[in-house]
Order: sequence, then structure tokens, then C-alpha cells
Amino acid sequence: MYKILIAPNSFKGSLTADQAANAIEQGLNQSKLKFQSNKFPIGDGGDHTAFLLTNHLKGDFSHHLVFGAYGDLVDARFGLINRGKTAIIEVAETSGFKTIQGTFRQVLHADTKGLGQLIDHVLSLGVSEIILCLGGSATIDGGLGMLTALGVRFLDAEHHVIDVYPGNFSQVVFIDITGLTEKISHCKFAVLCDVDNPLLGERGAAKVFGPQKGATEKEVILLEAFLSRFNELTMDTLGKSLDQVKFGGAAGGLSAALSVYLNADLLEGAEHFCQITDFKQALSNVDLLITGEGSIDEQTLNGKAPYVAAKHALAANIPVIGLTGNVPIVVPAELQRYFSMLLSIGSKPESLSAAIDHTYENLVRTSKQIGNILSVYNNE
Repeated sequence: MYKILIAPNSFKGSLTADQAANAIEQGLNQSKLKFQSNKFPIGDGGDHTAFLLTNHLKGDFSHHLVFGAYGDLVDARFGLINRGKTAIIEVAETSGFKTIQGTFRQVLHADTKGLGQLIDHVLSLGVSEIILCLGGSATIDGGLGMLTALGVRFLDAEHHVIDVYPGNFSQVVFIDITGLTEKISHCKFAVLCDVDNPLLGERGAAKVFGPQKGATEKEVILLEAFLSRFNELTMDTLGKSLDQVKFGGAAGGLSAALSVYLNADLLEGAEHFCQITDFKQALSNVDLLITGEGSIDEQTLNGKAPYVAAKHALAANIPVIGLTGNVPIVVPAELQRYFSMLLSIGSKPESLSAAIDHTYENLVRTSKQIGNILSVYNNE
């Protein structure tokens, strides 16, 4: 019987990866194809990755009350695997858009303090490893809030402690990390990154992601100046540059702070996801891989989850169908090399918001048609 692995990423703003997998399977079930399927939703460090990892690795979920991006109390979910020795944390749960009530505001005051509180909590549970998924961040504080919650002190010229955030960082003259060192000494940190931007410059955290998080043109300039000053003081304190960290601009510079201050390993999110969930094993004895996400284009080749899944399938001589809301008019040859077929799931001309609303139905319909043509190909 024909065997299909269904392994989509999330369709941002519409469906989580597991919801997308359900829609694809539903459509195939409505077709004439006789098949067996296995659903293996995938992530690359973006929204929902921690949930997927915890489920794939048969872990448990727990909750802890922390501050959100704008200081509102939120009940943040996290996963525990490896008999409670490894915690999986998603930044979106503590400092993400989902923690914001109402419209974007006060980007110069938004911080990652809640993430630090959650890290502190899981450390108190005795974990020896923390896996952090960075997608969905709503802050550009370079990890200041997280570091403060974990014992780092930011001091002015008179060595008075400052309740620091991006908007007042110009007052900081010294950084004291003595409170952090012992707290994290027995824990290993792995960080799943979904973008590879540096901390500073034209491709940096402020200029690329600031407008997405509500920053005005003036605020982008202030955020760039803050991150630059933070980098200088970090160099003075630790002798390490935040701006030299690969993936350092992810989550508003949080990744750079995790690397330099917490000695975290910054990893290509999708590749590490596939490695620790044994995605290659899921591909064994499969006739077809169906993957997808909201857009598949040249940017997908920069380590996005559908590309990584397709790369592993190609190595195993398994054909790949990519389902997406957006396909380039001319598919680049390098992209086509990994996907046997790229299909846009749209059914008619409509606005982006309407198309997003119809993602589930469009995935079901498209998958049914895929199943029907495969049934003909398989002489059913």
C-alpha cells in the first residue's frame, strides 16, 4: 500500500503544523487513493515548535505564571522530557505576540523578563538542559529582561542598580554577572533559531524586525543605538562581541545574549528539530513526503522547515510535494531540485486575510486532488 509521510510546518497566522497535517490527511482520506499515512508536523524554532518537540518526544506539559512582553501576567506553558531533566521553552509563551493584549505599543519598554523567570523556575526543578525555541518574539531588548531575572545587575556610574530596558539603557555604565554564573553553571542551553540575521546593521534585529514589532522609524534608530551600546558594554565585561554571534539578531537580539552570557549553543532550528525527533527514521519505507508552510520561495532555502524535510527526503530518493499559499511565478531551479511538485493551495482571487482564513479548507481540497491523481498513477 502507498505510504505517505505528512510533515508540514505551521502556516503562519492561520494553522499550527499539527492542524495543517490534519487538514492534509483529511483531504487524502476524501480521495480515491488507498494509502497509509503518518503525521509528523515539523518546526524550525518558530511558533509552536516547543509544543511539537514535547509531543514528538513524549514529554509532559506544565505551566508557570510570568510577565509577558508588556508586563502583563501570563500563564506560560513549557515542556519536560528526558524524565524531567530537559525543559523545552518557547519564547512566544513569555515574550511573544500572544502575550500582548490589544495593539502593539511601548516597544522601547518591552522586555524578556518573563523568559528569565521561566528559566529560573525550570532550573529550580533540577533540569540539566534547556531547549529554547525563539520564534514569535515581540521584543527587541537584547535579552536584558531575561538577564535581569537571572541575576545580572545593570549599574549606573554610581554603581546603583537600574531597572533596565531599551529605553533607558543609556544610563548603564557597568554590568555585573556574578549573580548569573552560579545559577546556570549546571545547565546546558540549546537554542533553535529560525533566522540567521546578525545583531546590528541593515540586516540586524532593530532594522529588520523592529517595524514588525511596532517600532517607528525613530524607535528603530534608538533600538539600534541601544543594541550597539549593549554590545560595547558586553565587550568591556566579558571580552566577547554580541555582534559576532551567528543568528545573533534572532528574537530581538535575545539569541546573542543567550550565546554570550549563558554559553548557549545556537542551532539551525529545523535541522536540529529533525535530528532530535529522528525525522530520518520517520522517512524510512515512505513513498511520498508532503510538506508545506505559508510561503515557499527562495527564502525557504535558508534553513526553513520544508526545505530541511525535503533535503532529507531527496537524500533518501523520496519524492516531495510542497503545499503553500505562495509560490514564485518562476520557481528557482535550486528550489525545484528539492520539491518534485510545488502547489499553491489558493482556490480563487481573494485578499490575503481571506486566503489565510481559508487555509484549512484549501489544504483539504488540494490534498484530495493530490490523492485522486496518485490513485490514477497507482492504477487504483
